[in-house]
Amino acid sequence: MNKDLMDLIVDESLRFSGNALVRWKPTATTTLHAPADRTLLSRHLYLAEPFRKPTSYPRQRNYYGLYYFSQTQSHVWHESLNEANMMMYLDHVESITAIAAQPMEMVFADGGRHVPDLMALHTNNRQVVYDIKPASKITSKALEQFAKTQAVCAAVGWDYQVLAGLPEQVQANLTWLSNFTHPLFSPEEDATNRLLADLTGPTRFDDAAQILSPDSLASGRSALFHLLWLRVVHTDLTQRIDGTTLIERSPHAHA
Repeated sequence: MNKDLMDLIVDESLRFSGNALVRWKPTATTTLHAPADRTLLSRHLYLAEPFRKPTSYPRQRNYYGLYYFSQTQSHVWHESLNEANMMMYLDHVESITAIAAQPMEMVFADGGRHVPDLMALHTNNRQVVYDIKPASKITSKALEQFAKTQAVCAAVGWDYQVLAGLPEQVQANLTWLSNFTHPLFSPEEDATNRLLADLTGPTRFDDAAQILSPDSLASGRSALFHLLWLRVVHTDLTQRIDGTTLIERSPHAHA
């Protein structure tokens, strides 16, 4: 995602040393700090409390709240609907065991400061720092801030990504699928195995739902939405999902 943008940020980051002070809150009432070096890899900042958490106010433009991150079964603070949407995207496409919002403050060598939006521990032990900003709002000033952040992350050994939004239809589809994250929508194991065995090629959505639940198309559809969210099966999310949408088994799925 955003490969060209990240290539540009990495190139720009070479202008900066990566020297910085990192401040974080292991608890709501405790603040620690350390230089940006590889010792921070063992400090578990993906479990940190939000470094900042603004309060609401009349006529505010951002929508603060909590996103339920289904993989960790925890609520994660967000400062805007855009942040919530990108957490939903990560919840769907990545394999994550821990995630924290506004996990730290970076104090750069020039005195500038930045609080990244997210930090996650992935199941392959990658620690990834995320910033979230719509592509239309990435100015030269923002690009420089991202480049400084990339330099700091490189010095520590964190991966870094900037998430600049999703195509409208992908966003709509993920928003719909996120309604089916609860395990109660999960089909029986025998039904899932039956579906995967039958998916020898692209299959219409309603036909696949009928395989999952021969006696109730509605139940089969709900179960299939759940399997799509979990990536057990997949489809083209750039297209509207309906009864004729083609479903395929994911490469990693086992019958």
